[in-house]
Amino acid sequence: MCLIVDANAAGTFLAQKSAVIDWLLGTKGSPRLCAGGKLTRELEIVGNVRVLLRQLSEAGRLRRIPDADIEAQVRQLKSKKLHRSNDAHVLALAIASGARTLATADASLIADFKNPRIIHDPRGRVYRDPDKHGRLLCHTPQSCRVRAF
Repeated sequence: MCLIVDANAAGTFLAQKSAVIDWLLGTKGSPRLCAGGKLTRELEIVGNVRVLLRQLSEAGRLRRIPDADIEAQVRQLKSKKLHRSNDAHVLALAIASGARTLATADASLIADFKNPRIIHDPRGRVYRDPDKHGRLLCHTPQSCRVRAF
């Protein structure tokens, strides 16, 4: 399963002990953090997330999407003018990677991520609360375009 963590949620889910870190570093399932482009740069400045990204990369659990792929999707999104948030780069990452689970607290980004005109086949899901959304931290054919280990 590929999870995207927005920079505004990185302090909660990646910079300190959390269910997301336990899942990413655990032995259950096939967890991967999906990053690339502007989002990678945003994540690297949050607390000790840079160290976690390196650790995930070494463990084969960081899925980096090429910047050029993300930028191409950003240009398409901006030309269609469907999104309201200022996070076209996060939406573009989801489109380019096929990742369909996002951790964020940004209401505008949540609305865009759940908009079937932007994220579809399958639709996007949002992880916010470990108690309510823990079931989203699993690999399903709908969670990303990567086969399970």
